[in-house]
Amino acid sequence: MTTEAERRGLGSFAGLGFTLDYDGDETLRLLHKGEFVARFSQRGATAESLQEECARHLVIDHSWDGALWRAG
Repeated sequence: MTTEAERRGLGSFAGLGFTLDYDGDETLRLLHKGEFVARFSQRGATAESLQEECARHLVIDHSWDGALWRAG
């Protein structure tokens, strides 16, 4: 279940399979469909930095075209 904090931090990317995992050691892990994408300091992570990494992952690993919805 996606928390409100995750929805705020991930924005529209929360609906694309991204989640956050807190390891309790000042580290925040960004996951996409359960697979590790990036690690952030909990103190330094911002919504902008999280969403930028989500977009980077989708472009590089999934040939994403930038659309947050499907045309149709």
